[in-house]
Amino acid sequence: MKGLLKKIFLIMLFYPAITFSEQSSDDSFQFKNDIPAFLDNDGPNVCIDEAHNNYHTAEGRYKPFANMLRHDGFNVSRFTNKFSQENLKKCDVLVIANALSPINEKEWRYPHFSAFNGNEIIDVKNWVRSGGSLLIFADHAPLAGAARDLGAVIGLLMADVYALNDPHGKGKDIYSKEQNTLHDHSITRGRNSKEAIDQVTTFTGQPALISQFWKPLLTFRENALAYIDPDQASLQLATGEDPPIFSLAGWSHAATREWDKGRIVFIGEAALCSAQLSEDDNEPMGMNSPLAKQNPQFCLNVVRWLTRILN
Repeated sequence: MKGLLKKIFLIMLFYPAITFSEQSSDDSFQFKNDIPAFLDNDGPNVCIDEAHNNYHTAEGRYKPFANMLRHDGFNVSRFTNKFSQENLKKCDVLVIANALSPINEKEWRYPHFSAFNGNEIIDVKNWVRSGGSLLIFADHAPLAGAARDLGAVIGLLMADVYALNDPHGKGKDIYSKEQNTLHDHSITRGRNSKEAIDQVTTFTGQPALISQFWKPLLTFRENALAYIDPDQASLQLATGEDPPIFSLAGWSHAATREWDKGRIVFIGEAALCSAQLSEDDNEPMGMNSPLAKQNPQFCLNVVRWLTRILN
């Protein structure tokens, strides 16, 4: 057992380093969208947060995602202000992708602080309940820690760790209907059979426990594992000592909630809706990955569900 844990630990240590190494947006990525939901950017307003040290932004690592939404007819804009009831009035959908506290922007060691102040969290909650739609991506530590307080208020217990659905998958985790890790939902059914989703690939993220108000979208396999990065925890392991590893059976990687007049989608990994290239070897990661052919349609379906094109 100790040998297996040690092997898994070495895999975990190596691949998350690749996952969050320097990446650039793959601006050559294009998704063939035969039937846009709207024409001439006449669709709902999608605001992509850039006010909270976000790792993914509309003109940065989420540029391909933003462009894909524009091609579907959505009106996509950068959100550069703190969250308030007044500022959020212009948004039909608010996308928060990997927000980070300024304290942890360059220092990833624990503790990890909230990216949002108390007033912002309350205003986002009230905005959703009055009809807004929230899409929140919160990756592995410290990104999960940055969103943890907001998550608790909307009914999620985010775990500020690293999660792997397949400990031997080299940081690429496949969720599928065949394995019962991708669940039936309007998002996975799409508008027709061509838009239906059978498989989604993520690239190392966080796990969350969901309250009774949520519906699971992606769930971890029984042998899925989570761990704490020893460097972030300043943890010195003695020779032969096993690292702290946790079972994720029953935990969620993505989920949806309808709350009064509003809707929320939580996804515990942000790269799946990006299209990035590693600066080391130009390896594709995200919607441009050969292992993620259905990711673009999945990400598009998520926003369509949030705007009630899918019900």
